[in-house]
Amino acid sequence: MSTTAARDDRLTPNAKAFLQVLRARCGKGRETTITKGTAGNIMARSPRTIRRYLVDLVRFGYIELSTRCNAQGLHLGLTVKLTALALPFFEDAKSLARWLAETPAALFRPFAAVFDPGKEGVTSLSPKNQTQTISSYGNRKKADASRSTARERLLRRLEASFVPLS
Repeated sequence: MSTTAARDDRLTPNAKAFLQVLRARCGKGRETTITKGTAGNIMARSPRTIRRYLVDLVRFGYIELSTRCNAQGLHLGLTVKLTALALPFFEDAKSLARWLAETPAALFRPFAAVFDPGKEGVTSLSPKNQTQTISSYGNRKKADASRSTARERLLRRLEASFVPLS
C-alpha cells in the first residue's frame, strides 16, 4: 500500500486504518464490494462512523464509490475502487517504467558486488550482506570461562560445607 495515506494529516487514524482494511479486501485487484454494516463489524464501529470514513476517503481522492444494485433496483452494497493515491507506485506500469528509466544501470545491479564468478556457489562477503568480523565468538569464550569458574567455586563451597557424619 502507498504511504501517502499514512502521511496525510487530513485523515483520521481510523480512516487510515479503514483504508488499509479496504486495500486488504481488494487483494491483488483494485475493487471490492462491501456494505457499511459489514465494514462496521470489521472495524468495530457503527455504520454512521464508517460513512464518515468513506466520505473523507472520497473527498481526499483515495477511493471512488458506486452503489451496487440488483435487477429490481434494490441496493446490495457499495463498490469501492481504489485510486492511484492508495496504490504503491510500482503497481502503476507507467510510473514503474519511468522509475526504471531514471535509475542508472550502475545502481540497478543488486548482485554484481556479491557474486564472484571465480568461485562457483560462493558469495563474497561485503558490507551490504554480512559483517566481516564475528565479534561474538571471542566474547563467548570469555563468558564460558567465567561461567565455569563460578560453577567450580560453588561446588567447592558445597563440598566444604558438607561434612559426612560417619
